[in-house]
Amino acid sequence: MPVPRGIRIHPDATVHPDAWFEGDVEVGPRTEIGPGCILLGTVGPVSVGAGCRLIANVTLGGPLSLGDDNVLYPQVCIGLPPQDLGFAATTAGPGCIVGHRNVFREGVTVHRGKTAEPTRIGDDNHWMANSHLGHDGVVANGCVIGTGSVLGGHVVIEDRVTIGRRTAMHQFARLGHDSVVEDTGAVTTGLPPWFVSQSINAATNVNHDGLRRANATLAEVAAIEWVFDALYRSGAAPHQALPRLRERAGDPVIDDFLRFIEASPRGLCHGMIRARRGQLHDGANASVTATGNEAASGRNTL
Repeated sequence: MPVPRGIRIHPDATVHPDAWFEGDVEVGPRTEIGPGCILLGTVGPVSVGAGCRLIANVTLGGPLSLGDDNVLYPQVCIGLPPQDLGFAATTAGPGCIVGHRNVFREGVTVHRGKTAEPTRIGDDNHWMANSHLGHDGVVANGCVIGTGSVLGGHVVIEDRVTIGRRTAMHQFARLGHDSVVEDTGAVTTGLPPWFVSQSINAATNVNHDGLRRANATLAEVAAIEWVFDALYRSGAAPHQALPRLRERAGDPVIDDFLRFIEASPRGLCHGMIRARRGQLHDGANASVTATGNEAASGRNTL
């Protein structure tokens, strides 16, 4: 077990006198630690890179490595133990690793890992107020996580994903790169790259705006649209469409989708055809239930 090295603050860092440091803590050059911030290196070491800003009342717990030029707004908590009743808060676990130039707005929470790998956040992500990442989650680079969104443990979010406000992700769910989940969405499976979800657990469209921003070629756009049609407009379930995709293996676009599908332990989101069927089914059940309740209470129905 490594020997704790105590508190080490670079002479070019600025630390407010009301900040609190304990245990194994390192603060890099040009970093600003504001009032009420708490850095706890008691369970594991806390390392804060160069040029970070902890504005006020930020809490960091180790093991945690925070890269350079991150901005943490008030009430952000990163590296505290998972919300798992079987996990002892005094267990270090693999910790949490955060890259560079991330923005964490007010009230964001990120929990450290509890299995073999740390919770990981890459570079240039924007976490809006009161969003959450559970233990063992992985978020890549350039993502936007909307206000109040809750990402469960073990989720995997690839590059340049946009998650709307008040969205929920089930444990082990995955979002492919450049995908979009619109406001108040929910994902319990996998949403493939470049696809948009506008309904709960349903892939509804292709992210054409993202393709334009990425300067995708006409051939790439056509291949992505073909995959969407094969998975969600052919009338077959997504797993039944896999043989069609494998017939075109070797095309980099198709290979990227096959990679994602094979790495998704909870399967794929369904399409809108199935979503509409579910809504119709639920609506019919609701009508039957309502009619039965009204008849039992003696009310007339019109």
